[in-house]
Amino acid sequence: MANEKEAPVSSPQLTAMSMIDERQDQFIGGRSEQLELFRRSITEGAVEGKTIWNLYGTAGVGKSFLLDSFRRQALRAGAIMLYLDSRDFNHKGDMFCRELLLQLTPGERVLHRNPVEVCLSKLKELASEVKIVLALDTYEEMGELDGWLRDQFIKWLPDNMLLLIAGRYKLKGTWIVSPAIRERLLFMPLGNLTHAESAVYLNQCGITEGQQIERIWFKTGGHPLALSLAADVNPNVDWMHTSTEDTGWFDHLAKAWLREVPDAHLRKVVEAAAVLLRINREVLQVIMDQEMDDETFGHLISLSFVRKTERGWMLHDLMRLAMRKQLEERTPVYFERLRGRAAQYYAARIRHSAPYRRTDWEVGELFYYTGIPLIRTLIQSYSRGQYTWEPLTLANLHEGEAYLRLRLDQATPLKLTGMDPETDLSYEEFEGKEDMTLTIKHLDLRTWVNQDQQAAMLLRSADGRTAGLAVIVPIDKSTLPVLLDDPFANPYISSLSKEEIKLLEVDPPDKAGWFIRTIDYVDWQNPDMVIETMYLMFSYMCSGGIFITSPPPLGFFREAHLNLGFQLVPGIIHHNYDDKTPTPTFVLDTRGDKLEAFLRFLLKRGGFPDELHVSNGQDFQLTKREREVVALVLDGLTNLEIARALYVSEITVKKHVSSIYSKLSVKGRTQLIKLLASNPLIS
Repeated sequence: MANEKEAPVSSPQLTAMSMIDERQDQFIGGRSEQLELFRRSITEGAVEGKTIWNLYGTAGVGKSFLLDSFRRQALRAGAIMLYLDSRDFNHKGDMFCRELLLQLTPGERVLHRNPVEVCLSKLKELASEVKIVLALDTYEEMGELDGWLRDQFIKWLPDNMLLLIAGRYKLKGTWIVSPAIRERLLFMPLGNLTHAESAVYLNQCGITEGQQIERIWFKTGGHPLALSLAADVNPNVDWMHTSTEDTGWFDHLAKAWLREVPDAHLRKVVEAAAVLLRINREVLQVIMDQEMDDETFGHLISLSFVRKTERGWMLHDLMRLAMRKQLEERTPVYFERLRGRAAQYYAARIRHSAPYRRTDWEVGELFYYTGIPLIRTLIQSYSRGQYTWEPLTLANLHEGEAYLRLRLDQATPLKLTGMDPETDLSYEEFEGKEDMTLTIKHLDLRTWVNQDQQAAMLLRSADGRTAGLAVIVPIDKSTLPVLLDDPFANPYISSLSKEEIKLLEVDPPDKAGWFIRTIDYVDWQNPDMVIETMYLMFSYMCSGGIFITSPPPLGFFREAHLNLGFQLVPGIIHHNYDDKTPTPTFVLDTRGDKLEAFLRFLLKRGGFPDELHVSNGQDFQLTKREREVVALVLDGLTNLEIARALYVSEITVKKHVSSIYSKLSVKGRTQLIKLLASNPLIS
């Protein structure tokens, strides 16, 4: 205003560290790397020229807590740290600068005609004398002010000033398009604390008993807010055996995240997504039995607790658990209906895609709904990239043989303990280290590599080390004689009738099935290696062949194969591992209509209807090419992508799709997928 009197410019007064501030530093669990980087930046200058730091992560991951830790470090170093939360002021440039001036000139009225100019002038003046840090919190709610800050305000800040931008999302768009800004940006994603960091934090909170710490770790996964809430539970609660008294902190956690989801319809979508392990629009439409527009799905995947994965998206583990528990308690019938539809959906994908490609991912998703606690827990924690399988050939045979020698010299026991966080059911598996060398006993790698180039594989770690070994022999006319000479394959194959043997005598490259001679890895206590092995087996299980194996006679292997759906072959016993212990053979047969029987078995075991609804006598016969198109539609491919995959024109694909819709009396892809999920006999 014309009659405003401009306030004099003065320096903010540094205050002494309070006892509460000093005590807060003792509760910092982890974040040592970020704290050290901040210390260097305010004492030695910008680290590698990075003057704009973007701290981001899900709600409750500790962004504001870390900013507060930075504030205390700045105070000790004599630096000035200014802090603004986007929720505390009107989102206009002049109001933003007025809020800053209130901190820059404490105790004085801010009546400047041009607060932006005065604010920048004051910042430049102070920056010549002292290090200045400006922290902007809850940045995702900055709205239209984001563009002004990026394009107008930041470019005039002093070069030696550090800007911290904290929010749920990583900065993108124009932030990274501009080379001048991009070269100053340091992205600082904040994740969960490690097991060791969590233990340190819980010790600071007075929780020192080992079993309590383990239980809280399993429950929270090291999520900072979850740890804080769990540590606040009555210390008399028995964490090792209680599944109900500790649910209150789950509710608090869900509420913290649901602040991002004010819309009732979107919240309904989030609830449905919490039932799933991995999310895509197609499966959400199927389990909710309704169409979903681009805008709604876009909102869902933009939430901070939703992350992109190799196969769709996933809710943050704790958010999924919290929402799942709430939904199950509030509407148990609706919850089970969603789970059932999801299981049926993946059974349908396996049923219609198995003849044309690997279905290890879909099999894993189905086991998420139908597996035992150990399998479910491993599947939930699975992420590709830790280990990969590669062919073992004559060129790298020496690596496989070196691995066998290493395994015999450095045998490890099998010890797996934990619990399924969704059901609170625990598991414990143990086998001695000497017993675990039986997996490679009498194994002649050269014989199998010479016989078939696809038979043997090495498991590689991300840094190139040999971490495991598998010999899974294709069964065909060329390999049958060798399998009949093998002491572990012979007992079963030699028991077959001539007609059954004839079914195995297919001409390569066709395969009648596979024989698992061994699957082994260097550390049997490493869950990542266990799950990589499981997905290797998933890749064969529904491939339309017979899967034969005779693993070492140990309880773990027996139960593992039975839980995966293998059947014990009656009367087929040998003693070839140690010449004394009776060893059975297991078979999983998914040839022809036996795949349907296997899928029904899994659905029934998961508590879902195994008798699916079949059409009302309509003729659902599809051609081979139409079945291929259906499989690719289930994979989510567009008509153009299907055309490229099948090496045909897009017009041809459209004709096939039109024919499929006509034969099945559906009007679109969503209806097609629903029909396939509920009609297993469509062929």
